Amino acid sequence: MFNRTDDYLFEGWSSRVASPLVACLNAGWRPGLTGVTDEHGTTWGFHEGKGRSGLWVTENTRAAVFEAMAARRCFATRVSGLRLDTAANGVRMGGVLGLASGDVRFQVDLDRGAVWDGKPLRIQVLRPGTSVPTVVDVVDTVSGSVVDFTVPLDVADGEWIVLRVSDPDLANPTPGPNGHPCNDFGVAYSSPWWL
Repeated sequence: MFNRTDDYLFEGWSSRVASPLVACLNAGWRPGLTGVTDEHGTTWGFHEGKGRSGLWVTENTRAAVFEAMAARRCFATRVSGLRLDTAANGVRMGGVLGLASGDVRFQVDLDRGAVWDGKPLRIQVLRPGTSVPTVVDVVDTVSGSVVDFTVPLDVADGEWIVLRVSDPDLANPTPGPNGHPCNDFGVAYSSPWWL
């Protein structure tokens, strides 16, 4: 979702090309979402603001990393030190919910340590759209908090759900349609869940 400093949520939208996220997930692909610095120099990992990936592993081994990647327990971000841990009805990001419709309870643990204590952030619940994602809920929060909220969802509206974390005080450098809730600065994306 992040490549260098680019956020690919609305990439190509100004040319009326569907959002890469929408195109991929609406086509039935089931990826984990990640970010990359795409660095070709000797300063890899040092530049703040470039894409990064977070991965939830059970231990620091190749086998555990492989297992977490296969389970899509990963997230895309562009800030170092961010912790984003999410569950929907108790299922970690990247999983399948045993539900076709009904209320889905999200639990989001979001923290970047003392450097962001109390920083205002926004969580947007993304669902399928034709060319850009539909936002079915927006939850204001702050860094260093655990947020618990419920959203009614129905597989008739599409199979996937993604949580986007944004900074409401900054503009998205590649905005989508006028007035779209994701026209603020993207900080992180959870991997999808599927209904």
